[in-house]
Amino acid sequence: MLLYPLISRLVFGLWKTLASKKSWISKVSADDQWKKQPPLEGRVIWMHCASLGEFEMGRPALELFLDRNPDWNALVTFFSPSGFEPRKNYSRAKVHYLPLDTPSEARRWQQYCNPSLAVFIRYDLWPNHLAALKKAKVPVAVIAFVAAKDPWYLKPHFPLIRRLFMRSISFWGTVREEDSARLSALGVYSEVLGNPKYDYAARTMGSEVPEHLLSWKVAQSKPILLIGSAHKGDVVWVSRVQEAQEYSIWIVPHELAEAPTLAASFEWTGKKAKYSTIDQPVDADVLVVNEFGVLSALYGIADAVVIGGGFGKATHNVLEATIKGKVAACGPNWALMPENTELVKRQYLMPGHTVEHLQSYLNSAQKGELSERGKKAQQWLLQGQGASEKIVVALEEAVEL
Repeated sequence: MLLYPLISRLVFGLWKTLASKKSWISKVSADDQWKKQPPLEGRVIWMHCASLGEFEMGRPALELFLDRNPDWNALVTFFSPSGFEPRKNYSRAKVHYLPLDTPSEARRWQQYCNPSLAVFIRYDLWPNHLAALKKAKVPVAVIAFVAAKDPWYLKPHFPLIRRLFMRSISFWGTVREEDSARLSALGVYSEVLGNPKYDYAARTMGSEVPEHLLSWKVAQSKPILLIGSAHKGDVVWVSRVQEAQEYSIWIVPHELAEAPTLAASFEWTGKKAKYSTIDQPVDADVLVVNEFGVLSALYGIADAVVIGGGFGKATHNVLEATIKGKVAACGPNWALMPENTELVKRQYLMPGHTVEHLQSYLNSAQKGELSERGKKAQQWLLQGQGASEKIVVALEEAVEL
């Protein structure tokens, strides 16, 4: 830990100097109003999330904790704009970007948020912030942790970083037995608490589609193929499949700024995209739904679903579609998400990477062959609830409530 603070100051300082006004680091740096405010009062639970998916994993546990402990206040931070922007007005907590991981920013942040408990969802752990929490003797919990491989910060190659993480983090809550086994092999004790994604997904089961999007649904003469949390690779995959032409293709971008690029992926087919926020509802070959917060509800009115992210690092949240009774397709990179292993095993998620794979899925959807399987998938998900209750019990024990 002697070198990291120095390196972080140099790297982030240079980055801020050279970055454009629209860059990630400029957005984080602009969220500095907290520096002018007095420290938060009372007992504060601080929950940090990399992006929106991690927030939705932690949200059921956070809200249950606040319901059971109404004298506590909450503060939520995000690393990514894709999490911060749609949840910056979240009513149950103050919301900020995570300040840059430099020693000075971490100290100032610690003084402002003054937490009695810090909770990190799944990953996105930062050494200087952990060091500041350790110095203030704040209990730190990592929940919904998944260890697909040995975390770099626990490897013996980095002894000082490893010691900081071992001494700073009070509690590790994992999703699966294999995650705890991996941590145990590295000398870290943890408890299997389950996957809070199931609890979050179950809460979205009755989410209602906004009226203007229902009007778009009514205007369609073809069934709807929804690409949720879409990236370019997902949209290009769909554009190459002839069977997709039998659908009205709805694209919900993972990043709203990518909407024009995603729409352009269909130009070679002669299809011109409409936009849900600009155009009036009409029968559309391609509709770009460039809106935050509507995706989970839209899965309920889709006739076929492609989950985005599978041609990048990993698929996004499949369970939002599962709880709506949908069997979904996705690209080849699905294994990073722990719940996807069971979904694929049960054929509730159908991964692929070729045109033929998606053709097969769409043919099954058109014939109605996935309807009953989707209902079984929904019931399977509902039976998997309960992790949030276990997490809250562990958090209360961490602060001796």
